[in-house]
Amino acid sequence: MAKKHCDLKNLGNKNMTESKNITNSQENPETLEMLGIGLLKISETNSDEKFEVIFQKGIGMPLIQNTMEMYIKEILDRKQGNSIIPVQDYTIFMYYFQNGENIIIILFMNDKEDSLSYPQLYLETKSIRNSFRLNTPISKIKRAINERITIPIVDGIAALFIIGASGSPYISKVKKNRAAIADREVVIGGFISALFSFSREVIGIESGAELKEINFGNQTFYVIAKKNVIFAYLAEKVNLILRRYMHLIVDEFLAKYQDCLINFDGDVMRFYEFENTIDQYFRI
Repeated sequence: MAKKHCDLKNLGNKNMTESKNITNSQENPETLEMLGIGLLKISETNSDEKFEVIFQKGIGMPLIQNTMEMYIKEILDRKQGNSIIPVQDYTIFMYYFQNGENIIIILFMNDKEDSLSYPQLYLETKSIRNSFRLNTPISKIKRAINERITIPIVDGIAALFIIGASGSPYISKVKKNRAAIADREVVIGGFISALFSFSREVIGIESGAELKEINFGNQTFYVIAKKNVIFAYLAEKVNLILRRYMHLIVDEFLAKYQDCLINFDGDVMRFYEFENTIDQYFRI
């Protein structure tokens, strides 16, 4: 990663017409659209330099971890600042400030080819900073960010199955016009689990290879297995952002439910609220 520092405050004072604006939602002109946002916290008294993720949407843990590994010492030394960080096809705009014994970090993520409006970034960071200064409850801060900043919701997924290693479905979401699939979700879950296990035996676990795709004519099941959970996406068309979202769903599900998955008691009701997370990324 390369980076450069910028002064959001000075940029924010410039004429807004001089910058290309972030895509605004037609429903709400105050809503900003970007690829992702992360809100983090570091305690200055934490000697091992660990960080806590307060809120994330559209930006995955691997990218957050890589960014923090590279810049956490700088953040702790400077206490306040901002940087522009090019990352492959994306750009990360990082802003951080001291709040009591903690340092709050905001990560804005967008496509490298799209320009973010610095005045709008300045206003957004100012709003978040003021919320912390006024000791606004974290739940209210997260809700406000979620309402003000949107990410693209993509088409192309006909069904999503999150399945246990034994084939038992944790949660599934199927398009309404695919009722036949919805009626057979248990059978489909068992089939995917069995086929996945068989492929690993045939290919060989030691090789590190795993089945990634199951082709059915003009449709494909894209399968990701991690920590004994199988994520199967029935897709008709796939693009870069959709692939990225597939991995984000994996990371967010495992982060949210990792404790109960260790000794799963068979109660799938707890997974139903995850449908709200799915709806943030996919139009199913």
